[in-house]
Amino acid sequence: MEGKGTTSAWRRMERRNVIATGVAGGALLVLPSASPWAADAGKPTYVYVGSYTKNPPGGGSNNPIGLSVFRFDPQSGALTPVQQVPSANPSFVALDPSKRFLYVVNEIDDYEGKKSGSIEAYGIEPDAGTLKLLNRQSLNSPIPAHLAVDPTGHYVVVANYIGGDFVVLPTEADGRLGPVSGVLKDTGSGPNKERQQAPHPHSVVFDPGGRFIAAADLGIDKVQTLRLANGGLERVSEASVAPGAGPRHLAFSHDGKTLYVINELNATITVLGYDKANGKLGQTLQTISTELAGYSGPHSTAEIAVHPSGRFLYGSNRGAQSIVGYRIDHTTGRLSVIGFASHGVNFPRNFVIDPRGKWLYVANQKADTIVQFAIDPRTGELRPTGQVTPSITPVAMVFRTPD
Repeated sequence: MEGKGTTSAWRRMERRNVIATGVAGGALLVLPSASPWAADAGKPTYVYVGSYTKNPPGGGSNNPIGLSVFRFDPQSGALTPVQQVPSANPSFVALDPSKRFLYVVNEIDDYEGKKSGSIEAYGIEPDAGTLKLLNRQSLNSPIPAHLAVDPTGHYVVVANYIGGDFVVLPTEADGRLGPVSGVLKDTGSGPNKERQQAPHPHSVVFDPGGRFIAAADLGIDKVQTLRLANGGLERVSEASVAPGAGPRHLAFSHDGKTLYVINELNATITVLGYDKANGKLGQTLQTISTELAGYSGPHSTAEIAVHPSGRFLYGSNRGAQSIVGYRIDHTTGRLSVIGFASHGVNFPRNFVIDPRGKWLYVANQKADTIVQFAIDPRTGELRPTGQVTPSITPVAMVFRTPD
């Protein structure tokens, strides 16, 4: 266990429901023997990491390179450095469905002398995992925050935080990006005078069926669903979260009936009903805190993700410096808290779960590390493994499994 304050806080929760914050004490995890890589045992898995290269929002070091490639060991979960690639503030990364290309948004506002961010396309050497820049395009809007590739691989959708819009770029057969083909602007504001004076699109994610896109706008307290149409975007549905909540990132349940929204400004998760047949958002089913009871410090959530099993959901707290875990009720979509993990966590802007659901990796922006946690497949509890990978200002990660 950690310090007395942390121990005291844990005693207010059922012991069996706690995600440990100290080193695991003798408990063995029973993990599935099946592996998605069983048929491709000779093919390696890689992890791509984006890092801020200048003036990291929220603090941290300036990374002299930007993009890093690591080889993943499926037995131990170790990450071994393979390559570093120069890139300007690569704040989010995404693979195309074929896993042949990596797309990266550059969180800047000065591309080629214009007040614009940019996006890069990289080809991936399948065996070595190394990257080769294919091309770079202007987003015609500053400070991009997030991106998603459509399931056909024909389009990339980007959320531009400062620009207040969502944009679409087509892709070519060789992975190269075309210029922006569609723009959809948000309007409005929210009650937070520092963060909500204007629209701030923060994320986009395709639903499990691949037909609709969920989009979060932190500045106007809205979640929307969109669809691609002739190289542009059309609005389908919208829902409001609590005033001043600041929706940041999104995750769908595996059955496509529920959308989970992590709210940055008030450190909550909003659970929304979702109709996968028509892309329409339903009513709010639940709002739940991401912080331990009694916490009174600053609020600042970041990432949210559903476990590959579909049974658990996790979120990151940059204010409370923790990863929170929940069980998902498959009947209602509602969440119940498992517990909190904080060992080695320092400003967790991003985290990822390996495709088998065995480990969770926290990208510690301010600690210059990637910290590994083991996930108990029965309970969803997190336990620190002691494995820490040096990485300067990591802020975005994605796994590439064998083809």
